[in-house]
Amino acid sequence: MTAIAPLVPPPGDNRLGAILGDLASKGWSWQPHMLPDALYLALRAEVLEANTEGELAPAGIGREADFQLDRSIRKSRIAWMDGATPAQAGFLQWAEQLREALNRGLMIGLFEFEACFAVYQPGEFYDRHLDSFEGPRNRVVSLVVYLNEDWTEENGGALVVWPEGAEESAAPAAYILPERAGVVFMLSETIPHAVEVTKASRFGIAAWWRVNPSIQGNIDPLA
Repeated sequence: MTAIAPLVPPPGDNRLGAILGDLASKGWSWQPHMLPDALYLALRAEVLEANTEGELAPAGIGREADFQLDRSIRKSRIAWMDGATPAQAGFLQWAEQLREALNRGLMIGLFEFEACFAVYQPGEFYDRHLDSFEGPRNRVVSLVVYLNEDWTEENGGALVVWPEGAEESAAPAAYILPERAGVVFMLSETIPHAVEVTKASRFGIAAWWRVNPSIQGNIDPLA
């Protein structure tokens, strides 16, 4: 596995300012080449190994009693992160710095974080959706990180983003190619998005920050 520094440097103030400004004004932000190079290489090596070793499981939709595998809506495979490897620990530490910056800048109250490797093989996709589940408030800010080399438009697999409140027939706000070390931020409850059919193996990380929906001090754990 590629070695990474014990402490991954946080994004600079200009980058953080751009993310905060985008989230406040339009609800999403595209940041090319944001993931530090050493961390990118370590995470890419890990997801490639997991894919080769068959360690990924079919991704579903919904949570708890509403969870289901619907291959007509979402067709991809995932492996949840637990921080047990140096690459994952580095990523979680990097994400924690982002959480603190988002809370300071937006007063948004992000509390918990969940993340998984996400792999789309040729022909796979994810239809238009919101990341926040029905029911009690949960996911608030989504984070997508791309772990691909030399991605082109011909590979497909673009992330399609619509403005908040956009109808199904509305024109998208952006088509984002899953380019090396690129990072997307989205408000989970309000920004519709989809993954177009990919024509090449597409590697990345899907992650979410949640608020703390605790009742009388009892924290609602991650599902």
